[in-house]
Amino acid sequence: MSTCTANAAIRVDCLPNSCLSHDHNYHQVVIGLTGTSEFEISGSSGQVSAVQGCLVPTEHLHFYEGIGSNNHLIIDLPHQHPLLTKEMIDLNRLFETPGYFNIDNNLKLFLSFMIKELETFDDDATTADFLTFAFMHRLHNRQFQTLPQARLKQADRVSLNMARIDQFIATNLAEKISVAQLADIACMSESHFHLQFRNAIGLTPHQYLIQKRLKEAQILLHSSAMSINDIAAQVGFTSQSALTNAFKKHFQTTPSQIRHKH
Repeated sequence: MSTCTANAAIRVDCLPNSCLSHDHNYHQVVIGLTGTSEFEISGSSGQVSAVQGCLVPTEHLHFYEGIGSNNHLIIDLPHQHPLLTKEMIDLNRLFETPGYFNIDNNLKLFLSFMIKELETFDDDATTADFLTFAFMHRLHNRQFQTLPQARLKQADRVSLNMARIDQFIATNLAEKISVAQLADIACMSESHFHLQFRNAIGLTPHQYLIQKRLKEAQILLHSSAMSINDIAAQVGFTSQSALTNAFKKHFQTTPSQIRHKH
């Protein structure tokens, strides 16, 4: 798949009939137009088709395979794109965790409109940004409009055993850790855990987990002679480049620069 630019990029592409995997430093939305494909991301498998799309957050390793003849609409969106700045912070919620979403008839009509506009204004970056924003706005409403808007009442809150959660993360830091696993430890449903965690900690479970991985990586960079590639594996990143991208995003520096200074 092509390298993402500073602007949103939209294209129609055929996915190969062989299982491939990668991660990238930009968010991605994949929607089936014709045919189907199989995706797996963070241990969650799903089919992408005309009725279901996939949300791939930045730096998430994912596996994909087209099934027979297929065409997919693919949107690449830099994680620091103006659409996802603080002024539009709610749109960032779409990429807090990887997952799948349903495509209703109205979204299908909008997708048809997008494709016709792309055929007419294929090289216009402004059109791509506008169409991306409009689609994400409609998708955001469908994903989150049923969530409670008010904070939970005090009587309904269940205190989180953060010591137990932190112990599980520390023990399994080199492995894939899903929100579902953390929710099981807290004895909550995944959706309820996500909401409780964000209210209590101020971060999503995924953001908290990334911080834990980066903190341990910093410690290893200062206290060990391990290679950066080995440190990436030790703290649960899929590659050295994934660790480097996370450092750039959160600390505006790289592991190599941190080690050099130390």
